[in-house]
Amino acid sequence: MSFINKENAQQQANQEFKKLSLFVTIVDKGNAEAILSLMESVGCSLQYVQSGQGTAQKEILDIFGLENNDKEVVFSLTRSELIPQIKAELEAFFVSNKRNKGVGFSIPFRSIIGLKAYHFISNDL
Repeated sequence: MSFINKENAQQQANQEFKKLSLFVTIVDKGNAEAILSLMESVGCSLQYVQSGQGTAQKEILDIFGLENNDKEVVFSLTRSELIPQIKAELEAFFVSNKRNKGVGFSIPFRSIIGLKAYHFISNDL
């Protein structure tokens, strides 16, 4: 026979859950480490880097004087309340050096299954 701790159950039911988002940053190859550090300093709990390639053809790259179109995509799970700070930090990163180019955007989560998963992603353990 198991007993449910009513006080603990009540605390969990009354707990306010913070909204979560996936923040995606696409940068030139070699800049992912800087983005990872930036996101970690802001408070992002979980990140993933995927290499990729842009869609521009060689002729277009030659016209603009670009050598290649290799990219890195950084996926960062974060609390939505951190998005304005992330945007400000990314803007400062992109402005600080001509070679720092990229794009960032966020996608809000509508739901997540599991209280432990939520606490892990929201960096609320």
